[in-house]
Amino acid sequence: AIAVALLPQPELLILDEPTNGLDPNGIIELRELVKTLNREEGITILVSSHILSEVEKMVTHVGIIARGQMIFQGSLPELKGLQKVSSILQIHTSNNERAGHILADYDAEWLPEKVWVRVQDGRDVATINRMLVANDLDVFLLQPQANNLEQLFIDLTNTPV
Repeated sequence: AIAVALLPQPELLILDEPTNGLDPNGIIELRELVKTLNREEGITILVSSHILSEVEKMVTHVGIIARGQMIFQGSLPELKGLQKVSSILQIHTSNNERAGHILADYDAEWLPEKVWVRVQDGRDVATINRMLVANDLDVFLLQPQANNLEQLFIDLTNTPV
């Protein structure tokens, strides 16, 4: 279907759920095709999809529609600048359950192998490290994970328009 749509050499190509039903190799090939068509052929490609992890890997700009209104339109870096929480910090210590209790003020969640907390900036990371060390825990990992498109979408669409 994409090949037929490209025959008249369009300036705009609209793809609705383009990865639906594709195997992992097909998804990767489609993602690369979209980027190549845009970069080398100058075709603007509008992708409509609910699989935001895939959208994030193939686009430079996004539009988010909620309750029938466009609530954001711009580049991915602009969207990421709106995020409410800068990142989730993944932590691994010598006793993750104890670390989770120590970090209760950060709404810590934990499993035996790791702890997660939401942080605003690097100062929070440093404070958390000091708290854990002061409580005689060995800290093996402090890894900030930037919010992905899915979390940004949830943050924006759960906010009144």
